Amino acid sequence: MSHRTDLSQAYFDLATMMDAGMPILRSIDVVIEGRRGYLKQIFKRIRETIAKGSTLAEAMDQHPRVFPDLDRMLIEAAETSGSMGVSLTVLSEWHQFVHRITRRMIMGLIYPFLILHIAAFVVGMPSFILGKITGTEYLFGVAGILMFLWVPTGVVIVCVLLRGRFPVLRLPLDFAAQRIPVFGLAAYHMAICRHAKAFAMMYGAGVPITETAERANRATGNVIVARLFKGGQASVRAGGMAWEGFSKRLPMEYLQLWQIGEETGELDKTTAKIAEIAGDRADLYFTEFSKWLPKIVYFIIMGVLAYMILKLAGQYASNLGTF
Repeated sequence: MSHRTDLSQAYFDLATMMDAGMPILRSIDVVIEGRRGYLKQIFKRIRETIAKGSTLAEAMDQHPRVFPDLDRMLIEAAETSGSMGVSLTVLSEWHQFVHRITRRMIMGLIYPFLILHIAAFVVGMPSFILGKITGTEYLFGVAGILMFLWVPTGVVIVCVLLRGRFPVLRLPLDFAAQRIPVFGLAAYHMAICRHAKAFAMMYGAGVPITETAERANRATGNVIVARLFKGGQASVRAGGMAWEGFSKRLPMEYLQLWQIGEETGELDKTTAKIAEIAGDRADLYFTEFSKWLPKIVYFIIMGVLAYMILKLAGQYASNLGTF
């Protein structure tokens, strides 16, 4: 299982126990029994911290690499409002949703990576077979091609891993991600989904709207999209409605749903609906990106191979002409 799947199942088990009226420490004992590996050790430490008088949110704050900001913010709000079971269930569903999208993306990227590796070996094969290059030169050529694939990939992976520690990396990475065709739209709607989901969960848990707006902005996970919502905080503090301060670059239907929620007093329901719509769109775009990327890579490689074949055929024909 992935980290998100393990965490999702742990949240679900904890929600089931607490909804049944079981005290927090006994509920965590049940969760510990059903876990393995590092997550089991983490929940053991959480139990020890709670036994010393801390809250669940305070215990989770000691493990920021295991529990994302969104999780810790929602648990803190749930402990204040008494909606722990519902909040844990929502978090369980959220992590399952993110895991499903992440898995689809990874599966979609495996095939093009495999094709590119095969192409790296195929490109120099004709020259090697015809004796124009040695085996060593052929292998160096393969390594050189793969460097163009792995070096940028490695840089992106390192930047993403360091993104949380170095805020200066967030803006350029988010900007670059949104410029990738189709993938950028998926990332955009995913960030809106995170913001709306966080807002709906915390506002529904009874967190004041000013604090909810600020926390939801931090939970967005995308600097560029967070800026589109940032004006809502100032608008609420000034006595207005949050949607009035939002950027007009946000999709109009989202703004209208948010306006209806604030005017009718059912903001938690309408923001949950926005999260559902944005999540479905993100899922759709991620699916399309995963579907078309292998095809694009395949056609590019086929084009390169066709060019090489024609080039070799031309050289062969010119050699025949010299006899």
